[in-house]
Amino acid sequence: MPRPSPTRTFLSAIPGCAPGRFRRVTTSPTTLDGARTRRMAAMMLWPLAILLIIHRAWSLPHQVGATDDFTTVWRALVRFGDGNPVYTANYAHVDPHYLYSPGGSLALQPVTWLGDYETARMWFIFAQAAGIIAAIVLLLKFVGVSPRSWIVPLVLSLGFLTESVTSTLRFANVNGTLLLAQVLFIIFLLRDRRILAGLILGLAITVKPIVAPLLFLAFVRKDWSTILTAVAVPVAFNIAAWPMAADPMSYIERTVPYLGEVRLHANASMSGELIYFGAPDLLVKLWLIVFAVPVILSLVLLLRWQWRDETFWALTTSGVLMTGVLLLGSLGQQYYSLLLFPTIIGAFHAFGGRRDAQGDPTRSVVTNWPASLAIALFSFSLNWFMDDYAVGSQLWIQVMAWIGWMLFCLTMFGALLKWTIEEHGAGYDWLGRKHAASFFGPGSGTRGTGSGVTRGERRATEADTRKNRTNA
Repeated sequence: MPRPSPTRTFLSAIPGCAPGRFRRVTTSPTTLDGARTRRMAAMMLWPLAILLIIHRAWSLPHQVGATDDFTTVWRALVRFGDGNPVYTANYAHVDPHYLYSPGGSLALQPVTWLGDYETARMWFIFAQAAGIIAAIVLLLKFVGVSPRSWIVPLVLSLGFLTESVTSTLRFANVNGTLLLAQVLFIIFLLRDRRILAGLILGLAITVKPIVAPLLFLAFVRKDWSTILTAVAVPVAFNIAAWPMAADPMSYIERTVPYLGEVRLHANASMSGELIYFGAPDLLVKLWLIVFAVPVILSLVLLLRWQWRDETFWALTTSGVLMTGVLLLGSLGQQYYSLLLFPTIIGAFHAFGGRRDAQGDPTRSVVTNWPASLAIALFSFSLNWFMDDYAVGSQLWIQVMAWIGWMLFCLTMFGALLKWTIEEHGAGYDWLGRKHAASFFGPGSGTRGTGSGVTRGERRATEADTRKNRTNA
């Protein structure tokens, strides 16, 4: 009979350390090296991100000579609170104008509670920076990136290097909280928190109606309570603010018509750029139609993914809508590119081997070089001016964001069209269902449901996908 080893005898004498309770643990060196590399990357990137955030949120707003949107807003809010006329600006000048509705003025009144002008301005800027940080972190978490991942400081660093974030903080604009409202609306909508999603978007619309097209997401999902809530909030604010304003009709008679005019100063929209270069009205309308077509068709093609990958559908549809607003509206300022962050950050949804409700790999419209070029053009305000090529370099600076938005619009449409054609050739129907007898109908051998899978099935698939996500 073999003698027991001294080690086994010793371990058996220790409570809870019976040999049978031990098992061999094997760890891949690659896994260890990868985890160590990720930790090192995070430690290297966080100081850079923090430094950039402090510089953008503290240093830049203190620099003299920068455009200041907050002064105009502050003075108007003080006049509104004191019962004095607000809508008295000369719109022929290029100075920042106060364009918020009476309801928006009421919603922004808490800004005047922050103290004197300087104190309120800095707290307002900090709030915008915090809104941008929260929006980026929430977006990354929404697409499966852990807040502890090295990707978080990397995306924060890149985000705070962009023109949209820099100008938002330097000019003390409200776009930071607007981005946060957009992100929260998408997240709550897809989690069926319909009333809360409507309240958040309604408040954002009250301040800046530029985000109103996001209601299309709720319309496609048939979330009528979200739409009613989002419409009721600005209506309620304006009804409450109307008797408080000294000149509410001036907003209707003077400001609203001005909002529909095409401004030639700092306007990268299609109309703004073409009119700036002297294009006739007919040509302007023609180009508006030319780019309205890919926007509309992109929204239609995206419906094929609404039921099988709602995250991709919502993030991409929001980008198509906002790009359409910036290109086709009367005013497209470059710092509104901040509202394209959900689509851009949505690229991480396509990583990690994730699958949609039908078992196909998840997608992103920005994981290609034309989209990367477009993002670089409208996101980074690089100084291209050269003394030896003054005219050409100044022209390039003028059209850079405009070209970026156009390329981004066409890239999204091109990617969606390519995927649709490929799936048609692989036997998918027009709703994106596999094994269809024809492109325009399920035919025999496919389920007769209108969306291929039910919302409950899609929720279960998305829950399984979230469980299987690994931290980057």
